[in-house]
Amino acid sequence: MKKILVAAALCLAGCQNDFLEKQPLNAVTADNFYQTADDAVRAINAAYKPLMYNGVGQFGLAYYGNNQAGDSNTYGDDANWVAIENFTVNADNPAVRSSWTSLYQVVFRANLVLERVPAIAMDASLKARILAEASFLRGLSYHYLVLLFGDVPLITKPQFNASEFLVSRTPADQVYAQIVADFQAAEKSLPLTYAAADLGRATQGAARAFLAKVYLYRKQWAEAASKVKEVVDSRAYSLTDRYFDNFELATENNRESIFEIQYASFLGGLGNATNNYDAPRGSGFTLDGGYGWAQPTQNFVSSFAANDPRKGFTIFQAGDVFQGITFNPASSSTGYGSRKYVVGKGANIGRSDDPKNFILMRYADLLLMYAEALNESGKTAEALAPINQVRARPDVRLPALSSSLSQVQLRQVIKDERRVELGMEGHRWFDLVRWGDAAAFMRSIGKTNFREGISERFPIPQAERDVNPNLTQNTGY
Repeated sequence: MKKILVAAALCLAGCQNDFLEKQPLNAVTADNFYQTADDAVRAINAAYKPLMYNGVGQFGLAYYGNNQAGDSNTYGDDANWVAIENFTVNADNPAVRSSWTSLYQVVFRANLVLERVPAIAMDASLKARILAEASFLRGLSYHYLVLLFGDVPLITKPQFNASEFLVSRTPADQVYAQIVADFQAAEKSLPLTYAAADLGRATQGAARAFLAKVYLYRKQWAEAASKVKEVVDSRAYSLTDRYFDNFELATENNRESIFEIQYASFLGGLGNATNNYDAPRGSGFTLDGGYGWAQPTQNFVSSFAANDPRKGFTIFQAGDVFQGITFNPASSSTGYGSRKYVVGKGANIGRSDDPKNFILMRYADLLLMYAEALNESGKTAEALAPINQVRARPDVRLPALSSSLSQVQLRQVIKDERRVELGMEGHRWFDLVRWGDAAAFMRSIGKTNFREGISERFPIPQAERDVNPNLTQNTGY
Protein backbone atom coordinates (compact mmCIF):
# COMPACT_ATOMS: atom_id res chain seq x y z
CA MET A 1 0.00 0.00 0.00
CA LYS A 2 1.45 3.30 -1.05
CA LYS A 3 1.31 5.98 1.63
CA ILE A 4 1.81 9.70 1.37
CA LEU A 5 5.48 10.52 1.96
CA VAL A 6 6.13 13.97 3.29
CA ALA A 7 8.66 16.05 1.36
CA ALA A 8 12.02 16.91 2.80
CA ALA A 9 11.81 19.97 5.01
CA LEU A 10 11.68 23.12 2.94
CA CYS A 11 13.60 26.26 3.68
CA LEU A 12 10.59 28.50 4.17
CA ALA A 13 11.72 30.92 6.83
CA GLY A 14 12.51 34.49 5.86
CA CYS A 15 15.76 36.22 6.78
CA GLN A 16 16.73 39.63 7.96
CA ASN A 17 19.31 40.61 5.33
CA ASP A 18 22.11 43.04 5.90
CA PHE A 19 22.25 45.52 3.00
CA LEU A 20 25.76 44.31 2.14
CA GLU A 21 24.60 40.69 1.93
CA LYS A 22 22.49 39.34 -0.90
CA GLN A 23 20.74 35.99 -1.02
CA PRO A 24 21.64 33.80 -4.02
CA LEU A 25 19.10 34.45 -6.75
CA ASN A 26 18.15 30.75 -6.82
CA ALA A 27 17.59 30.44 -3.04
CA VAL A 28 14.19 29.19 -1.90
CA THR A 29 12.54 31.58 0.57
CA ALA A 30 9.02 32.18 1.81
CA ASP A 31 8.85 35.17 -0.54
CA ASN A 32 9.66 33.34 -3.78
CA PHE A 33 8.54 29.77 -3.15
CA TYR A 34 4.74 29.90 -3.36
CA GLN A 35 4.34 30.14 -7.14
CA THR A 36 2.82 26.90 -8.46
CA ALA A 37 0.43 24.12 -7.53
CA ASP A 38 3.44 21.86 -6.98
CA ASP A 39 4.81 24.40 -4.51
CA ALA A 40 1.51 24.34 -2.66
CA VAL A 41 1.52 20.53 -2.43
CA ARG A 42 5.12 20.47 -1.19
CA ALA A 43 4.32 23.14 1.38
CA ILE A 44 1.40 21.21 2.87
CA ASN A 45 3.49 18.02 2.83
CA ALA A 46 6.11 19.85 4.90
CA ALA A 47 3.42 20.87 7.39
CA TYR A 48 2.70 17.20 8.17
CA LYS A 49 6.33 16.32 8.80
CA PRO A 50 6.88 17.64 12.37
CA LEU A 51 4.15 15.27 13.58
CA MET A 52 6.74 12.54 13.01
CA TYR A 53 9.35 14.14 15.24
CA ASN A 54 10.33 13.33 18.80
CA GLY A 55 7.68 14.69 21.12
CA VAL A 56 4.59 13.88 19.07
CA GLY A 57 4.36 10.62 17.10
CA GLN A 58 7.74 9.34 18.24
CA PHE A 59 8.71 9.56 21.94
CA GLY A 60 5.69 11.72 22.62
CA LEU A 61 1.97 11.23 22.90
CA ALA A 62 2.10 7.48 23.51
CA TYR A 63 4.67 7.78 26.29
CA TYR A 64 2.78 10.63 27.93
CA GLY A 65 -0.48 8.79 27.58
CA ASN A 66 0.77 5.41 28.80
CA ASN A 67 3.66 6.04 31.18
CA GLN A 68 2.23 8.98 33.09
CA ALA A 69 -1.02 7.10 33.53
CA GLY A 70 0.73 4.17 35.16
CA ASP A 71 -0.15 1.73 32.37
CA SER A 72 3.54 1.32 31.54
CA ASN A 73 6.96 2.64 32.41
CA THR A 74 10.34 3.12 30.79
CA TYR A 75 13.19 0.86 31.73
CA GLY A 76 14.42 3.67 33.94
CA ASP A 77 17.64 4.63 32.21
CA ASP A 78 16.44 7.87 30.59
CA ALA A 79 16.21 10.55 33.25
CA ASN A 80 13.96 12.77 31.16
CA TRP A 81 11.22 10.18 30.79
CA VAL A 82 11.63 8.92 34.35
CA ALA A 83 10.96 12.49 35.52
CA ILE A 84 7.87 12.72 33.32
CA GLU A 85 6.32 9.46 34.47
CA ASN A 86 7.15 10.15 38.13
CA PHE A 87 5.88 13.75 38.09
CA THR A 88 9.26 15.25 38.95
CA VAL A 89 9.56 17.00 35.58
CA ASN A 90 10.99 20.52 35.43
CA ALA A 91 11.04 23.28 32.84
CA ASP A 92 14.40 22.15 31.42
CA ASN A 93 13.15 18.71 30.37
CA PRO A 94 14.20 18.24 26.70
CA ALA A 95 11.46 15.69 25.97
CA VAL A 96 8.79 18.20 26.93
CA ARG A 97 10.48 20.93 24.89
CA SER A 98 10.52 18.59 21.88
CA SER A 99 6.74 18.37 22.04
CA TRP A 100 6.38 22.15 22.21
CA THR A 101 8.83 22.68 19.35
CA SER A 102 7.41 20.01 17.03
CA LEU A 103 3.82 21.11 17.46
CA TYR A 104 4.66 24.77 16.88
CA GLN A 105 6.60 23.80 13.76
CA VAL A 106 3.36 22.33 12.43
CA VAL A 107 1.56 25.56 13.36
CA PHE A 108 4.18 27.70 11.60
CA ARG A 109 4.11 25.67 8.39
CA ALA A 110 0.30 25.49 8.37
CA ASN A 111 0.14 29.26 8.84
CA LEU A 112 2.47 29.72 5.86
CA VAL A 113 0.19 27.59 3.70
CA LEU A 114 -2.91 29.46 4.82
CA GLU A 115 -1.31 32.83 4.09
CA ARG A 116 0.57 32.14 0.84
CA VAL A 117 -1.35 29.46 -1.06
CA PRO A 118 -4.53 31.56 -1.69
CA ALA A 119 -2.59 33.80 -4.11
CA ILE A 120 -1.35 30.90 -6.26
CA ALA A 121 -3.06 30.43 -9.62
CA MET A 122 -4.01 26.74 -9.51
CA ASP A 123 -6.90 24.32 -9.60
CA ALA A 124 -9.55 25.67 -7.23
CA SER A 125 -10.54 22.32 -5.73
CA LEU A 126 -6.94 21.34 -5.03
CA LYS A 127 -6.30 24.74 -3.46
CA ALA A 128 -9.36 24.38 -1.23
CA ARG A 129 -8.23 20.92 -0.15
CA ILE A 130 -4.71 22.08 0.70
CA LEU A 131 -6.02 25.01 2.74
CA ALA A 132 -8.36 22.63 4.56
CA GLU A 133 -5.46 20.31 5.32
CA ALA A 134 -3.56 23.25 6.80
CA SER A 135 -6.54 24.21 8.96
CA PHE A 136 -6.81 20.62 10.18
CA LEU A 137 -3.12 20.40 11.05
CA ARG A 138 -3.17 23.70 12.92
CA GLY A 139 -6.27 22.67 14.87
CA LEU A 140 -4.74 19.28 15.65
CA SER A 141 -1.51 20.84 16.91
CA TYR A 142 -3.29 23.30 19.16
CA HIS A 143 -5.46 20.49 20.50
CA TYR A 144 -2.38 18.69 21.77
CA LEU A 145 -0.62 21.88 22.89
CA VAL A 146 -3.57 22.73 25.15
CA LEU A 147 -3.71 19.19 26.53
CA LEU A 148 -0.01 19.28 27.37
CA PHE A 149 0.47 22.88 28.49
CA GLY A 150 -2.89 24.57 29.07
CA ASP A 151 -2.75 28.23 28.03
CA VAL A 152 -0.41 28.60 25.02
CA PRO A 153 0.37 31.38 22.54
CA LEU A 154 -2.26 31.40 19.80
CA ILE A 155 -0.40 32.23 16.59
CA THR A 156 -2.41 32.33 13.36
CA LYS A 157 0.02 34.19 11.08
CA PRO A 158 3.60 33.31 10.06
CA GLN A 159 6.21 35.04 12.24
CA PHE A 160 9.38 36.31 10.63
CA ASN A 161 10.49 39.40 12.55
CA ALA A 162 11.92 39.38 16.06
CA SER A 163 9.19 41.71 17.29
CA GLU A 164 6.57 39.10 16.38
CA PHE A 165 8.14 36.41 18.54
CA LEU A 166 7.43 38.03 21.91
CA VAL A 167 3.92 36.64 22.28
CA SER A 168 2.01 35.97 25.47
CA ARG A 169 0.00 32.90 26.37
CA THR A 170 -3.63 32.87 25.27
CA PRO A 171 -6.33 31.51 27.62
CA ALA A 172 -7.21 27.94 26.73
CA ASP A 173 -10.85 28.84 26.07
CA GLN A 174 -9.78 31.20 23.28
CA VAL A 175 -7.41 28.60 21.86
CA TYR A 176 -10.24 26.07 21.86
CA ALA A 177 -12.41 28.51 19.92
CA GLN A 178 -9.72 28.61 17.22
CA ILE A 179 -9.38 24.82 17.27
CA VAL A 180 -13.10 24.45 16.69
CA ALA A 181 -12.99 27.03 13.89
CA ASP A 182 -10.05 25.25 12.24
CA PHE A 183 -11.72 21.84 12.30
CA GLN A 184 -14.97 23.35 11.04
CA ALA A 185 -13.12 25.02 8.17
CA ALA A 186 -11.31 21.78 7.40
CA GLU A 187 -14.39 19.58 7.24
CA LYS A 188 -15.95 21.78 4.54
CA SER A 189 -13.30 21.10 1.89
CA LEU A 190 -11.61 17.83 2.82
CA PRO A 191 -12.59 14.69 0.86
CA LEU A 192 -14.03 11.59 2.46
CA THR A 193 -11.29 9.43 0.95
CA TYR A 194 -8.16 9.64 -1.20
CA ALA A 195 -6.61 7.60 -3.96
CA ALA A 196 -3.72 5.34 -2.93
CA ALA A 197 -1.02 7.94 -3.70
CA ASP A 198 -2.48 10.34 -1.11
CA LEU A 199 -3.38 7.95 1.70
CA GLY A 200 -2.57 9.48 5.05
CA ARG A 201 -3.75 13.00 4.33
CA ALA A 202 -6.42 14.51 6.55
CA THR A 203 -9.96 13.60 5.54
CA GLN A 204 -13.35 15.09 6.24
CA GLY A 205 -13.92 12.26 8.69
CA ALA A 206 -10.71 13.09 10.55
CA ALA A 207 -11.73 16.75 10.90
CA ARG A 208 -15.17 15.78 12.19
CA ALA A 209 -13.79 13.10 14.51
CA PHE A 210 -11.28 15.45 16.14
CA LEU A 211 -13.92 18.15 16.38
CA ALA A 212 -16.08 15.61 18.22
CA LYS A 213 -13.16 14.85 20.53
CA VAL A 214 -12.73 18.55 21.30
CA TYR A 215 -16.44 18.79 22.14
CA LEU A 216 -16.05 15.72 24.36
CA TYR A 217 -13.12 17.29 26.22
CA ARG A 218 -15.21 20.45 26.63
CA LYS A 219 -18.15 18.38 27.96
CA GLN A 220 -20.35 19.58 25.11
CA TRP A 221 -22.05 16.20 25.02
CA ALA A 222 -24.80 16.91 22.49
CA GLU A 223 -22.39 18.54 20.04
CA ALA A 224 -19.94 15.64 20.44
CA ALA A 225 -22.64 13.02 19.79
CA SER A 226 -23.96 14.93 16.78
CA LYS A 227 -20.54 15.28 15.20
CA VAL A 228 -19.68 11.61 15.80
CA LYS A 229 -22.97 10.62 14.18
CA GLU A 230 -21.98 12.53 11.05
CA VAL A 231 -18.83 10.41 10.79
CA VAL A 232 -20.73 7.18 11.49
CA ASP A 233 -23.43 8.04 8.96
CA SER A 234 -20.81 8.74 6.27
CA ARG A 235 -20.05 5.00 6.25
CA ALA A 236 -16.46 5.82 5.40
CA TYR A 237 -15.19 3.80 8.39
CA SER A 238 -15.91 0.52 10.13
CA LEU A 239 -14.20 -1.82 12.56
CA THR A 240 -11.78 -4.31 11.07
CA ASP A 241 -12.66 -7.96 11.62
CA ARG A 242 -9.19 -8.58 13.07
CA TYR A 243 -8.26 -6.30 15.95
CA PHE A 244 -4.55 -6.48 15.17
CA ASP A 245 -5.03 -5.32 11.58
CA ASN A 246 -4.71 -1.86 13.14
CA PHE A 247 -1.10 -2.62 14.04
CA GLU A 248 0.19 -4.77 11.18
CA LEU A 249 2.41 -3.08 8.60
CA ALA A 250 0.51 -4.74 5.75
CA THR A 251 -2.86 -3.39 6.90
CA GLU A 252 -2.10 0.24 7.81
CA ASN A 253 -4.48 3.00 6.70
CA ASN A 254 -7.33 0.48 6.75
CA ARG A 255 -11.06 1.09 7.03
CA GLU A 256 -10.82 1.61 10.80
CA SER A 257 -8.10 4.24 10.51
CA ILE A 258 -9.27 7.84 10.83
CA PHE A 259 -5.88 9.54 11.11
CA GLU A 260 -2.37 8.13 11.35
CA ILE A 261 1.03 9.82 11.44
CA GLN A 262 2.77 8.34 8.41
CA TYR A 263 6.28 6.85 8.54
CA ALA A 264 8.55 5.25 5.94
CA SER A 265 11.90 3.60 6.61
CA PHE A 266 15.20 3.96 4.72
CA LEU A 267 14.32 7.44 3.49
CA GLY A 268 16.61 9.49 5.72
CA GLY A 269 14.64 10.66 8.73
CA LEU A 270 11.14 9.52 7.78
CA GLY A 271 11.27 6.30 9.82
CA ASN A 272 9.93 5.50 13.26
CA ALA A 273 12.09 4.25 16.15
CA THR A 274 9.23 2.98 18.30
CA ASN A 275 9.67 -0.66 17.22
CA ASN A 276 13.08 -0.85 18.85
CA TYR A 277 12.25 1.31 21.87
CA ASP A 278 9.03 -0.55 22.72
CA ALA A 279 10.43 -4.04 22.15
CA PRO A 280 11.38 -5.78 25.43
CA ARG A 281 14.99 -5.11 26.40
CA GLY A 282 17.45 -7.60 24.99
CA SER A 283 14.60 -9.73 23.64
CA GLY A 284 16.10 -10.02 20.17
CA PHE A 285 12.78 -8.98 18.66
CA THR A 286 14.52 -6.14 16.77
CA LEU A 287 17.88 -5.64 15.07
CA ASP A 288 19.16 -3.74 18.12
CA GLY A 289 17.65 -6.24 20.54
CA GLY A 290 14.99 -3.96 22.00
CA TYR A 291 15.21 -1.19 24.63
CA GLY A 292 12.03 -1.87 26.62
CA TRP A 293 10.80 1.69 27.13
CA ALA A 294 7.14 0.66 27.25
CA GLN A 295 6.79 -1.97 29.94
CA PRO A 296 3.13 -2.67 30.83
CA THR A 297 2.47 -2.56 34.56
CA GLN A 298 0.65 -5.21 36.54
CA ASN A 299 -2.10 -2.68 37.28
CA PHE A 300 -2.74 -2.28 33.55
CA VAL A 301 -2.52 -6.01 32.82
CA SER A 302 -5.03 -6.69 35.59
CA SER A 303 -7.51 -4.28 34.02
CA PHE A 304 -8.34 -6.85 31.33
CA ALA A 305 -11.10 -9.36 32.00
CA ALA A 306 -9.90 -12.95 31.98
CA ASN A 307 -11.78 -13.69 28.75
CA ASP A 308 -10.72 -10.51 26.89
CA PRO A 309 -8.59 -11.41 23.83
CA ARG A 310 -7.37 -7.81 23.59
CA LYS A 311 -4.97 -8.55 26.42
CA GLY A 312 -3.01 -10.85 24.12
CA PHE A 313 -3.12 -8.30 21.30
CA THR A 314 -1.70 -5.61 23.56
CA ILE A 315 0.79 -7.32 25.87
CA PHE A 316 3.64 -9.80 25.60
CA GLN A 317 3.56 -12.24 28.50
CA ALA A 318 5.28 -15.47 29.49
CA GLY A 319 5.13 -18.08 26.75
CA ASP A 320 4.28 -15.72 23.88
CA VAL A 321 6.25 -16.32 20.70
CA PHE A 322 7.08 -13.45 18.34
CA GLN A 323 8.76 -14.13 14.99
CA GLY A 324 10.08 -17.41 16.34
CA ILE A 325 11.45 -15.93 19.60
CA THR A 326 9.82 -16.74 22.94
CA PHE A 327 9.20 -13.73 25.16
CA ASN A 328 11.22 -13.91 28.37
CA PRO A 329 9.54 -12.09 31.29
CA ALA A 330 13.01 -11.39 32.67
CA SER A 331 13.55 -8.94 29.80
CA SER A 332 11.13 -6.54 31.52
CA SER A 333 11.14 -5.14 35.04
CA THR A 334 7.38 -5.75 35.16
CA GLY A 335 7.41 -9.15 33.48
CA TYR A 336 5.44 -7.86 30.48
CA GLY A 337 6.14 -6.26 27.11
CA SER A 338 4.25 -3.84 24.92
CA ARG A 339 3.10 -5.43 21.67
CA LYS A 340 1.16 -3.03 19.41
CA TYR A 341 4.02 -1.00 17.96
CA VAL A 342 6.60 -3.79 17.85
CA VAL A 343 6.98 -4.91 14.23
CA GLY A 344 10.17 -6.89 14.77
CA LYS A 345 12.56 -7.63 11.92
CA GLY A 346 11.88 -7.56 8.20
CA ALA A 347 13.01 -6.47 4.78
CA ASN A 348 11.77 -2.90 5.28
CA ILE A 349 12.80 -2.49 8.91
CA GLY A 350 16.12 -0.98 9.96
CA ARG A 351 17.79 -0.18 13.25
CA SER A 352 15.45 2.23 15.02
CA ASP A 353 14.07 2.93 11.56
CA ASP A 354 10.73 1.27 10.88
CA PRO A 355 7.75 2.25 8.72
CA LYS A 356 5.01 1.66 11.33
CA ASN A 357 2.51 4.50 11.44
CA PHE A 358 1.33 5.96 14.74
CA ILE A 359 -2.46 6.04 15.07
CA LEU A 360 -3.96 9.22 16.50
CA MET A 361 -7.59 8.21 15.90
CA ARG A 362 -9.33 5.01 14.89
CA TYR A 363 -12.99 4.12 14.57
CA ALA A 364 -13.16 2.15 17.83
CA ASP A 365 -12.07 5.30 19.69
CA LEU A 366 -14.83 7.23 17.90
CA LEU A 367 -17.49 4.66 18.84
CA LEU A 368 -16.46 4.81 22.49
CA MET A 369 -16.60 8.60 22.32
CA TYR A 370 -20.11 8.24 20.92
CA ALA A 371 -21.13 5.98 23.80
CA GLU A 372 -19.72 8.44 26.32
CA ALA A 373 -21.39 11.48 24.75
CA LEU A 374 -24.76 9.71 24.59
CA ASN A 375 -24.52 8.45 28.15
CA GLU A 376 -23.57 11.87 29.51
CA SER A 377 -26.50 13.35 27.56
CA GLY A 378 -28.84 11.08 29.50
CA LYS A 379 -29.30 8.63 26.61
CA THR A 380 -27.92 5.61 28.41
CA ALA A 381 -29.98 3.06 26.50
CA GLU A 382 -28.74 4.46 23.17
CA ALA A 383 -25.15 4.48 24.44
CA LEU A 384 -25.07 0.69 24.67
CA ALA A 385 -25.06 0.13 20.90
CA PRO A 386 -21.68 1.70 19.99
CA ILE A 387 -19.84 0.15 22.93
CA ASN A 388 -21.36 -3.25 22.21
CA GLN A 389 -20.26 -2.86 18.59
CA VAL A 390 -16.65 -2.49 19.77
CA ARG A 391 -16.98 -5.52 22.03
CA ALA A 392 -18.55 -7.61 19.24
CA ARG A 393 -15.59 -7.37 16.83
CA PRO A 394 -15.26 -10.88 15.30
CA ASP A 395 -11.99 -11.78 17.02
CA VAL A 396 -12.95 -10.12 20.33
CA ARG A 397 -16.54 -11.32 20.78
CA LEU A 398 -17.22 -10.20 24.32
CA PRO A 399 -20.77 -10.42 25.69
CA ALA A 400 -23.10 -7.48 25.11
CA LEU A 401 -23.56 -5.18 28.09
CA SER A 402 -26.69 -5.46 30.18
CA SER A 403 -29.49 -3.05 29.27
CA SER A 404 -30.15 -2.57 33.00
CA LEU A 405 -26.97 -0.54 33.57
CA SER A 406 -27.55 2.90 35.07
CA GLN A 407 -25.89 6.04 33.75
CA VAL A 408 -23.35 5.93 36.59
CA GLN A 409 -22.60 2.25 36.02
CA LEU A 410 -22.20 2.69 32.27
CA ARG A 411 -19.92 5.69 32.82
CA GLN A 412 -17.48 3.43 34.64
CA VAL A 413 -17.85 0.68 32.03
CA ILE A 414 -16.97 3.15 29.27
CA LYS A 415 -13.89 4.29 31.20
CA ASP A 416 -12.79 0.69 31.65
CA GLU A 417 -13.51 -0.14 28.01
CA ARG A 418 -11.43 2.78 26.76
CA ARG A 419 -8.51 1.61 28.87
CA VAL A 420 -8.42 -1.91 27.41
CA GLU A 421 -9.58 -1.25 23.83
CA LEU A 422 -7.12 1.62 23.38
CA GLY A 423 -4.45 0.27 25.71
CA MET A 424 -0.87 1.41 25.04
CA GLU A 425 -2.07 3.80 22.32
CA GLY A 426 -1.47 6.98 24.30
CA HIS A 427 -5.02 7.93 25.38
CA ARG A 428 -5.21 6.91 29.03
CA TRP A 429 -3.48 9.88 30.69
CA PHE A 430 -5.49 12.44 28.77
CA ASP A 431 -8.69 10.56 29.61
CA LEU A 432 -7.87 10.52 33.33
CA VAL A 433 -7.24 14.27 33.32
CA ARG A 434 -10.41 15.20 31.43
CA TRP A 435 -12.53 12.95 33.66
CA GLY A 436 -11.04 14.52 36.78
CA ASP A 437 -9.81 11.08 37.85
CA ALA A 438 -6.06 11.68 37.65
CA ALA A 439 -5.38 12.59 41.29
CA ALA A 440 -7.33 9.70 42.82
CA PHE A 441 -5.94 7.16 40.39
CA MET A 442 -2.34 8.33 40.82
CA ARG A 443 -2.72 7.98 44.60
CA SER A 444 -4.20 4.50 44.17
CA ILE A 445 -1.11 3.27 42.31
CA GLY A 446 1.39 4.95 44.61
CA LYS A 447 2.45 7.90 42.44
CA THR A 448 2.80 10.24 45.40
CA ASN A 449 4.64 12.95 43.46
CA PHE A 450 1.45 13.88 41.63
CA ARG A 451 0.28 17.36 42.68
CA GLU A 452 -3.37 18.01 41.98
CA GLY A 453 -3.90 21.22 40.05
CA ILE A 454 -0.27 21.24 38.89
CA SER A 455 0.76 17.87 37.46
CA GLU A 456 -2.07 17.76 34.94
CA ARG A 457 -0.04 20.11 32.74
CA PHE A 458 3.63 20.32 31.82
CA PRO A 459 5.88 23.30 32.51
CA ILE A 460 6.41 25.81 29.74
CA PRO A 461 9.93 25.00 28.47
CA GLN A 462 12.48 27.30 30.12
CA ALA A 463 14.41 27.64 26.86
CA GLU A 464 11.30 29.19 25.30
CA ARG A 465 10.88 31.57 28.23
CA ASP A 466 14.52 32.59 28.01
CA VAL A 467 13.98 33.95 24.51
CA ASN A 468 10.46 35.21 25.18
CA PRO A 469 10.02 36.89 28.57
CA ASN A 470 6.29 37.32 27.87
CA LEU A 471 5.74 33.59 28.41
CA THR A 472 4.53 33.00 31.96
CA GLN A 473 5.06 29.66 33.70
CA ASN A 474 2.41 27.16 34.74
CA THR A 475 1.63 27.11 38.46
CA GLY A 476 3.96 24.96 40.52
CA TYR A 477 6.97 24.89 38.18
